[in-house]
Amino acid sequence: MWAAEWSEVVFTDKSCICLQHHDGRIRVWRHRGERMLNSCIMHRHTGLASGIMVWGGIGYHSRTPLVRIASTLNSQRYISDVLKPVVLPYLQGLATDIFQHDNA
Repeated sequence: MWAAEWSEVVFTDKSCICLQHHDGRIRVWRHRGERMLNSCIMHRHTGLASGIMVWGGIGYHSRTPLVRIASTLNSQRYISDVLKPVVLPYLQGLATDIFQHDNA
């Protein structure tokens, strides 16, 4: 029964892709007492970096077009650039799908 229910959900999210260097998110596994060892420290760029933000959605049987977000995504731009031109036509082509977004 769960497979049938989950196959009706469309998950969406946005992601920023950094074009010049990594995005600064560093995951490090270290043992207790190793926090300040030189081998555990990585220097990183902290200035502005160019990148693009994209939005997309996936469902069990389909996916939305990938949308490039030109600048900061606020509620008005989300409605005018994503929901109206992409999500509504996409969902109208599906029978009973549930639209799930992260509500950020």
